[in-house]
Amino acid sequence: MTGNDKPIFLFVPGAWHQPEAFDGIRALMAKRGLQTAVVALPSVGAEPPTKGLHDDIDHVRATITHLADDGRQVVVVAHSYGGMARSDSGQKGGVIMLVYMTAFVAPKGSTLLDMLGGEWLPWMKFDVS
Repeated sequence: MTGNDKPIFLFVPGAWHQPEAFDGIRALMAKRGLQTAVVALPSVGAEPPTKGLHDDIDHVRATITHLADDGRQVVVVAHSYGGMARSDSGQKGGVIMLVYMTAFVAPKGSTLLDMLGGEWLPWMKFDVS
């Protein structure tokens, strides 16, 4: 099995997480011959803070599409908010498995706010100006 025949594990970070949060596990996986990648979500640390969930979804989708276009099989490992930004490409290669690591998993057609009963938690603050 060549390197490109093996699936690649694509880490999707949670909110407020930089890709470096996965350096430890990626190093361990590399020692075992597993290929990994991690996306940097556009909404994390954006200045001005004008990026959001849809930007993150588009970026995850584009990353998966690029890997699928190369014929790669992808295992998406979504952490926390990263579960909301998950995606599937529907091409040869593409997503073969989703792994949710302490992640939000919203039923189809619902949002995180729906999952919270329609009210944001007291510690969730928003600046919409």
